[in-house]
Amino acid sequence: MERPFILLDTITLDCLEEDIPKLMDFYAKLTGFQPEIVDGVTYPTLLGRHLALSFFAVNHYIPPTFPSPAIGRQIHLDFYVTDLPSAVAFARSIGAKDSPRQFHDSYHILFDPVGHPFCLSTNGPTVPKAFLEEQSHP
Repeated sequence: MERPFILLDTITLDCLEEDIPKLMDFYAKLTGFQPEIVDGVTYPTLLGRHLALSFFAVNHYIPPTFPSPAIGRQIHLDFYVTDLPSAVAFARSIGAKDSPRQFHDSYHILFDPVGHPFCLSTNGPTVPKAFLEEQSHP
């Protein structure tokens, strides 16, 4: 069977309802994505040029305890950066916290303001170079 058109369109982070404003602010600053009302989407969304990041309120949400396995990883986001020290400093300045464990010099593990882990990494980019060039010249 031939694969039909399928495109990763939105990544949705589960969280407590009261954490949504903090997450919206943090990820808007980190990514440059803009808050948008998207037709058919009933939860807060940040819209990038080719991807959306949404936040879904879950009653009794418990964030992961990475690196402890007590409450395992649920999802983490990897962000490609060209200057790791500058990107880490910027993320900290807008509310990110360092993971107590780091595993490699080419990436840095942090937590967003409510505890979701994410990585800033010089490994990559995974996406095609033409896409990156398009993103740097809006």
